[in-house]
Amino acid sequence: MRAAISAYACSENRGSEHELGWKCLKENASEAEEVHFFTNRSSNPGIEAQLETSGLNNVTLHLIDFTPRMEKLLKSMPYAGYQVAAYFWEFKLFFYMWSQGFCKQEAFDLGVKSTYGSYRWPSFLWFFCRKFRVDPLSGGGGFPLRFRSFFSLKAQRKELFRMLMQRVSLLDPFVLLTLWKADELRAGNDATRVILPAFARKKCIVKRDFLTVSAEDFLVEEARAMVSIDPELLKIFHTAKLLEWKGVMVILRALAQLPEDVRYEFNIMGNGPARPIYDDYIQEHSLNVNFIDPRQVPRPDLSFYYLSHDLFVFPTLHGESGFAPVEAKLHGMRLLTLDFSGLDQNLTEGDICIETIDKNTDAVVGSVAQSLANLYYDLKQTSL
Repeated sequence: MRAAISAYACSENRGSEHELGWKCLKENASEAEEVHFFTNRSSNPGIEAQLETSGLNNVTLHLIDFTPRMEKLLKSMPYAGYQVAAYFWEFKLFFYMWSQGFCKQEAFDLGVKSTYGSYRWPSFLWFFCRKFRVDPLSGGGGFPLRFRSFFSLKAQRKELFRMLMQRVSLLDPFVLLTLWKADELRAGNDATRVILPAFARKKCIVKRDFLTVSAEDFLVEEARAMVSIDPELLKIFHTAKLLEWKGVMVILRALAQLPEDVRYEFNIMGNGPARPIYDDYIQEHSLNVNFIDPRQVPRPDLSFYYLSHDLFVFPTLHGESGFAPVEAKLHGMRLLTLDFSGLDQNLTEGDICIETIDKNTDAVVGSVAQSLANLYYDLKQTSL
């Protein structure tokens, strides 16, 4: 089988969007004799070296990039710069494939368009392939508007713009053509499938296990033998790119309400634009919070962080899951999330799911604070 894989974002240990592109490439490369992989260098600067060490010898890499000036112009657009760049990249990819002699229709047996949130972008792989699949579709989740105070004013505007674009994108004739031409659509959650046009929903399946991790990527047993837990200190962990919709502010506001006798430590592994907002709040309320640079921690070593904490928090406000909570559950961690965070299938006994129905932000924060305090007292009592 000859396959063509398109992924604007594709890299190991870079978060959901990049990791899904890499996973898609590996899965299809294991099934096809010949794979042509199309991506861009600016979003994936280490992709060539990554492929060299991956053992994917049947993959031919094609790097399609804008000029630096055009790249800067596209990504400088407020709120939607990255989306705009990824959108127009698909057109550049079409003309590249045509110029490379793939212009004969059905040049490939299979074409897969893969990138998180890709339902908002067109793809023209269908023109070159006998069978065309979009996998996975996501980005359809929203957040209850009554929780907008969890966001800064800038983030509120961005979130409202994103929710508008969820619907406007489905008026785009190129996006509709992509969905029409697809032989199969795979969505990561029901929220995304529901907003698709009726003709697209009929051929769309919900792929609930599209976020998967392997114990082989970590040092689970080594870490378990070395780490220890202090019952006198509630250790909380979160890792993700620091974006406001990840819900870190929910936890920070809850920590500010904890009783004085609750000893805690909140460790956040991540970088991102929301860091200054968190720093200001932490300083104002004198919270015991530490930041860890993820660039200094190899992925296998994440086991030492997961297993040395009592609780992993992931109160995402978009209603969509991510790799981090799946990794945490792989290590047997207790998880705290919100009831609309898209993590229902990951919850096990002992996890904390905060109910948000008919609650405002203060009530949600109060519930989180009470749950953290109860967990601290329970762990302390159990150690006696």
